[in-house]
Amino acid sequence: MILQLLRHGIGRPTLRRVAGLAFVFSILAMAQAQVATHTQLTSASTGHGVTLTAQVSDVSGNPATDGVVTFENAQGASLGSAFVKNGEASLTLDQQSSGSIYADYSGSPGFRASNVQSLIASDATTSSTLPDFSITASTSSLSLDPGQYGTVILTITPLNGFNDMVTLSCSGNPANSDCTFSPTTLTPLNGNTVTSSLQITTQAAAGTSLVVPPGRGSRTAYAIVLPGLLALAGLGAMRKRSGMNAFRMLGLLALLAASTLGLSACSQRYDYLHHPPAASPGIAAGTYNITVAAYSNNGASVTSHTLNIALTVK
Repeated sequence: MILQLLRHGIGRPTLRRVAGLAFVFSILAMAQAQVATHTQLTSASTGHGVTLTAQVSDVSGNPATDGVVTFENAQGASLGSAFVKNGEASLTLDQQSSGSIYADYSGSPGFRASNVQSLIASDATTSSTLPDFSITASTSSLSLDPGQYGTVILTITPLNGFNDMVTLSCSGNPANSDCTFSPTTLTPLNGNTVTSSLQITTQAAAGTSLVVPPGRGSRTAYAIVLPGLLALAGLGAMRKRSGMNAFRMLGLLALLAASTLGLSACSQRYDYLHHPPAASPGIAAGTYNITVAAYSNNGASVTSHTLNIALTVK
């Protein structure tokens, strides 16, 4: 198409305008392919916390089939996330939440993004005055290709004078992936928040090339031939210079040791060539819920909270 326009004398500025219009039209076509959505947020008390449920559907009431809902507090910090299944995404919080809670639906190829705010009133009669803390994340969803990594900043906020050490851990991460905290333990002091960086790494598929281990290649011949020749030469010299049986026995032992070392080198090379390391399959594509746990134990009481991070591997 571009070559035809050039043959008809259309200059490059015009081509750029045509390309720009084509890009805009493609974006509009994608937007039209997506169905508008509506998100509703409800909450239910669990006795010591609350379960947030976001219902995502189109204008006709048909449930959304995919996407991620991120729950945030009034400060914009993520409380966790959940994948949409049959039009619903739920998150259980360990603490009774108060103030504004936002449910942000990320959208998908077939559904447009939408969000909703819900006011969850705190119950003054059930609010605790015991030392406690909350944990929030800079983002609650990551989308990675195999071999990539993503970083999430975790924030620990002390409540009611909490100043004990908090230990972080994660679970639910898929095979061929790792979670690394920096730092793993942290202590909020004087009412100040503390942060830790969580890095989630994924492993790409990799094959193995047949490379002989260092020192096992052409040196194998020297491991057999050279010590053996030296031992034979020494044995012959001893026969000419002395007839002592002890020296003859010493020469035979040296020859036997050299042969054993040579056979050992051959055996290692044979095993490596015929049984090389298995190729790594890498991380499998899919969606995973990674649970981050924050745990504190001061000897008298245990305090723990969790949040979810939605990991999508493309």
